[in-house]
Amino acid sequence: MFKIRSVLLFFGICASLVGCDNTSIINKNDEVKQGDSGKVQLVVWHTYNENETKIFENEIIPIFEQKYPSIEIKPVSQSYNSQLMSALISKASANKPPDIIRMDITWVSKFADLHLLYPINQFGDFERVKDNLYPVPLQTSLYQGQYYGLPVNTNTKIAIYNKELLKKYHIEKLPETMDELMKIIEKNPVLLGMAGMNAWQSLPYFYGLGGNLLNDRNTKATGYFNSEESIQAVEKMLALYQQKKLNENTISGNYDLWDGLLSEKYIMIDEGPWFYNVNAKEQIDYIISHTVAAPFPGSKDRRSVLGGEVLSITKGTEHVEEAWEFVKWMTTEEPQKRFLMEGLLPTNKTVLKDEMVEEYPYYKAYVQSIDQSFLRPQIAEWRKIESIYTECLKQIFSGQTNIEEELTKAARKMDLVLQ
Repeated sequence: MFKIRSVLLFFGICASLVGCDNTSIINKNDEVKQGDSGKVQLVVWHTYNENETKIFENEIIPIFEQKYPSIEIKPVSQSYNSQLMSALISKASANKPPDIIRMDITWVSKFADLHLLYPINQFGDFERVKDNLYPVPLQTSLYQGQYYGLPVNTNTKIAIYNKELLKKYHIEKLPETMDELMKIIEKNPVLLGMAGMNAWQSLPYFYGLGGNLLNDRNTKATGYFNSEESIQAVEKMLALYQQKKLNENTISGNYDLWDGLLSEKYIMIDEGPWFYNVNAKEQIDYIISHTVAAPFPGSKDRRSVLGGEVLSITKGTEHVEEAWEFVKWMTTEEPQKRFLMEGLLPTNKTVLKDEMVEEYPYYKAYVQSIDQSFLRPQIAEWRKIESIYTECLKQIFSGQTNIEEELTKAARKMDLVLQ
């Protein structure tokens, strides 16, 4: 079996952060002005990984600058960590660079709530541009009726099954709903690989089993997170854990799901496209031959959680029009196709056509899932809400509390944050 442990910890950390890099925050570009050449210089902060950064800086930017000779792009690579959001808020509040930010989709609401981003729906060609994009990823930049960026890449998680275990237990039809998946897990001596407790890892299961987090307007948790449906959903998740049918390291988040799936420890895990694209072609061929990929089994027209990044224009930029030219160009076919080769799923609907899916067959289930994925609540204080949610589940799975009491206590905490 091919070993993929060398990247497992790296992407295990990224599953909770949903974005990775190792460069520290820098300040040397605070005073970037229009260059001596007379070109407009745009400072772009991003969190592309090492390989993606090479593509961005050595291929993508030169193509753009050739098409738009009056604009110069100054890329600045940053780490995706807790300090980055604070640094960006500080600089944007002071009207300092960057002019453009590539940020996680869950950050947009916070920055928009602080009035730090430019509403791009004010541009005359916005409607034409947005028609080329997948609708659900586009919604990630929508906050209180305004759009504050364009999704530049997207992802979600799909169900990946061990082919030998499916054959061993005579499972010919893959489950389309969470109820169908639960029947398979309960009927057979197999394990399910849920990675952990945070929203990225567990919300697809919680929602799929009928749970609710907030009301439709994202203004209230009491009556939803502690509803009878949510109590039953957590009871089912906890029962799987106690029966040792769930990843035993779910609470700690220390897991070895990739090798566990390939070694027939787990019948199914849910994972993003990096499960495939961080490997060499020979390894990908091995993975494909030993697994079956399908959309995550959901319910209520919701399957798995949506991830990705948005390109946003800071409110303080002096070059709004030029920044818009770059942001919308980054969602066109040419740069999106190049990034697809590095494993970043496009947001442009025209990129992953039949011939591209044939070249990258493991993306098919992801493409099928994008518009059935759900967004995490688009609220300014999402990070606090997620922290309450995660700690609540950890307490319950540790066996230290009553489920209804813990959900009710967490819901009240969420309500205080939402108020």
